[in-house]
Amino acid sequence: MGKNEEAARYSGINTRRVIVSAYVLCMLLTGLSAIFFAMYTRSVQPASHGNFYELYGIAAAVLGGFSLRGGEGSIIGVVLGVILLQVLQNLVNLLGIPSSLNFAVMGSVILAGVITDTQFSAYRERRRHRATMSLVDKPAKTPRR
Repeated sequence: MGKNEEAARYSGINTRRVIVSAYVLCMLLTGLSAIFFAMYTRSVQPASHGNFYELYGIAAAVLGGFSLRGGEGSIIGVVLGVILLQVLQNLVNLLGIPSSLNFAVMGSVILAGVITDTQFSAYRERRRHRATMSLVDKPAKTPRR
């Protein structure tokens, strides 16, 4: 649907169905990954399993080029973001940074991604505004007779 749900609805897309389908797909994939994770660790402990995994997911998406405002991003970007996030975590371990600061590093990555996204959005908007203003300022060419 992109950034504009209303425009998608006016173009004939059943937005309610798309949203429900996306949530159902996420639910099924989450359940499947939880089963795999329980089989991998051979235990299920709600108090210790899955802590802050959403932070890793958000950080990987931001690193992969997704906008937190929605409507932008790609699967390739997420895969690259996950790889970059894992490299970053390994770098934190190799540099000897305490594991208690691991979440601070992830938060810094998300903050840097949000700031970068905001700056790129502002730059694109300025560029678009300049382009429209230059079209308005130019006189229309009259055809030769």
